[in-house]
Amino acid sequence: MQCFMWWSSLYVKPSQYRGLGKKCGGLPLAIIAISGLLVANTHEDQWEQMYSSIRHGLGSNPAVERTMRILLLGYFDLTPCLKSCLLYLSVFPEGYAIKKERLVLRWIAEGFIPEEHGHTLYESGERCLNELISWNLIQSGEITKFGEVETCRVHGIILDFLVSMANQDNFVTFIGVPGANPEPQNKARRLSLQGDSEIPAYLILCNARSLSVFGGCVKMPSLSKFRHLHIFDMEGSGEVEDQHLAEIGGLVHLKYLRLKSKIGKLPQQIAELQYLESLEVCESNATTEIPSAINQLTQLACLVVNDETVLPDEIGGLKALQVLRGINVNTQSTNFVRQLCLLSNLMELSISFINYYAGDNWKENQEEMVNSICRLGGANLHVLHITINEGADEIFEESWSPAPLSLRELVVEVGIVSSVPRWIGSLVNLQKLVVPMWEVGEEDLVILGSLPDLRHLSLTALAAGSKEGRLRVTQSHGFPSLINFQIGGEECALGLVFEAGSMPKLQHLELEFDVEETSSVTDGGFDFGIKHLSCLTSTTVRSTYDESIRPTLEAAMERCIYDHPNRPMLIWMK
Repeated sequence: MQCFMWWSSLYVKPSQYRGLGKKCGGLPLAIIAISGLLVANTHEDQWEQMYSSIRHGLGSNPAVERTMRILLLGYFDLTPCLKSCLLYLSVFPEGYAIKKERLVLRWIAEGFIPEEHGHTLYESGERCLNELISWNLIQSGEITKFGEVETCRVHGIILDFLVSMANQDNFVTFIGVPGANPEPQNKARRLSLQGDSEIPAYLILCNARSLSVFGGCVKMPSLSKFRHLHIFDMEGSGEVEDQHLAEIGGLVHLKYLRLKSKIGKLPQQIAELQYLESLEVCESNATTEIPSAINQLTQLACLVVNDETVLPDEIGGLKALQVLRGINVNTQSTNFVRQLCLLSNLMELSISFINYYAGDNWKENQEEMVNSICRLGGANLHVLHITINEGADEIFEESWSPAPLSLRELVVEVGIVSSVPRWIGSLVNLQKLVVPMWEVGEEDLVILGSLPDLRHLSLTALAAGSKEGRLRVTQSHGFPSLINFQIGGEECALGLVFEAGSMPKLQHLELEFDVEETSSVTDGGFDFGIKHLSCLTSTTVRSTYDESIRPTLEAAMERCIYDHPNRPMLIWMK
């Protein structure tokens, strides 16, 4: 698709510039890479200069060298900030799925992201990532329900280019990466350990700013050698256990700490990391205890843990904390849950109720958690994610009073609710909502349609409407700001129908349903009233069906699209 978009832009350029396509050698990666660069350079003199550079530089070189040359042109056209951010991706192994949050937080800790008026550093970092993706230098991976990038990857050839550049400039020192061996007496600035490797004795480590460990057999060096470390990211090293962190208190400049290994308990010396901004303890497959000393980390803004992590009662002192994610409420003490409401700067909270009825204090924890959320919702809490494997109705039937009015995003996962809780109708700032339901009904539409700023709505459901009557979305239901709407599920009987004037700003619709179940409530017509969605630009259909009914379904949906004045794009996903 990117190649076609680029060629269509070439069509309106002077004929000599179409030679750029030939000079890319027909290589898809080369065309995609150069297309991003061309989008940013719209003046003809810039096209002429670029064409000349490529024309004189490529000739009959092998395909990979031609691609590298084109990548070099794109790289030098980046701003200094984007250059550093792109080059930094060389730290990660080939084929690695890089989480957006992890990458952006590391960029921030490195000092790559400049401050911008009216935006947080994280927001600026997200924009840098999106720009690199739009230039086709990074591939987007997993996408959220709201269309946001969750993970990204680097194409193998582009990674080779970045490793070569980073190695050449001493931007990153690689251990265990073929063809990127460090020079003797090299002063390591950023260290990436991969596979079965250990750090050569001749490397000078005292000025290293970051240490990234990937692989299960890495032999860990003493942390006392890394006195100026800003970033310590350790993943999957089977050799690393509690005793290896005994010297962590000496890393007084540390800003980012991520541990994914066999750590049973963090040492009390963690209190000495007074510049620490981000701490992540993830997927260790074992219980990890966080000491009470964490309460002394006055700069800590992001804390991410896993279901097995046990946090101390004294959590209320983390006044700078903005993101708290991965908390299993049922493994924490009631005092911990009660203290959450003291985190007045908290903007994002992600919690789970795993083994819902386990323990003697489950009911008290539930009540205290709802109370804490409501109090935080009167301050700065913008994002709330709740994962529930059972008991969803019990939690949402609690008295959510006062309602958390500051919420902009509410995501409920796994657990299924019988109906949309009434208190959700008072969340006037809510923009994104995900709720799994048994059945979507008229009253649910009334509550959701009244939300003035709701832009993204996802309702996973087993049914919407029935044989007794279709669920009709009308102009009176509201939805004044809704842009994206997802409804249904793979077993859903989808009896929804849109009437004239409904969802006036909706652009993207996603329908998921079981064909046989849906056919029974739509009389086999599959007419959902799509033609009445006046601003619609795309419709995605996910369905479970027998191949024998496929022609009927496709013909029905294509007829709906044809009847729409906008001729929205129809996307099929099975």
